[in-house]
Amino acid sequence: MNVEDYIVARVNALMHTQDAAIVKRLEGGMSNYTYVVETRGKRYTYRVPGKYAEKFVDRVEEWDNIQEINRLGLNNATSYVEIISGEKLAEYVEGTILSETDVVSYNDMSVKALKKIHNSDLRFKDYNAFGRLSDYERYCREMGFTHPKEYISLRDRLDQIRQNFSDIKLVPCHCDYQPTNLVVSGEKLYVLDWEFAGMNDPFYDIACYGNAGFDKALSLLEAYVGHQPTPRELQRLYFHRSFQCLQWYNVAIFKDRVGLSKDLNMDFNNVAAFFFNMAKDLIEQYDSLQ
Repeated sequence: MNVEDYIVARVNALMHTQDAAIVKRLEGGMSNYTYVVETRGKRYTYRVPGKYAEKFVDRVEEWDNIQEINRLGLNNATSYVEIISGEKLAEYVEGTILSETDVVSYNDMSVKALKKIHNSDLRFKDYNAFGRLSDYERYCREMGFTHPKEYISLRDRLDQIRQNFSDIKLVPCHCDYQPTNLVVSGEKLYVLDWEFAGMNDPFYDIACYGNAGFDKALSLLEAYVGHQPTPRELQRLYFHRSFQCLQWYNVAIFKDRVGLSKDLNMDFNNVAAFFFNMAKDLIEQYDSLQ
């Protein structure tokens, strides 16, 4: 049974219907299969995680995060989460994915959503960024990969830099706040996919905008702080974005080592090189602000 037939069968079983039909597959992500499915005249999304997704996402935490964020009314309604497999059925949001826009036109809307999250009393676990990165590095080593000396030096530099921001108060964060996870529907911005939510520096969310181009993150930062960012504020942004690039570097290395470059027809070694070079550039820009 192929993935589309499987999803139709699952939705029919969960919704106690027989008319489920695939509408389209959603783009985005590097390995998940997420489809829009219609049944009884209503549309839903059904997610089937890709291979080894369990290495990076704790589904119990994801479910806990969903229960928390429901209190803010920013996400779409989740109908079902399978804790073991990570499969998820949720209501589909009709609207425009922010990554399909110029992004910056929606800065005010995005800042409003971010501050609603950051100023809330939501209870998430600590994102534990460097602990998470250590896990990702270990996954790569377990697949026989040896991190090059240049990576070790850059990693050590980030370890040094983070001491400069040890006084930052941690707040509830999405931790994957990139435009592909944001949908504009009328006057509302929906914030989707809460797998990685945790207590973190709020600038981490702003740095995630760098996935659409670092200029987008810089623009969002200015809108968020309400003034021309100070050198220290810019450094916080450069630090978090460079850290995120090292995370994605390790994810890409792991994906290549387990054979996903071939399975998904995507050269994850090239992806890894892209993120590593970006991390180096960002650290150089960080140092230039001192």
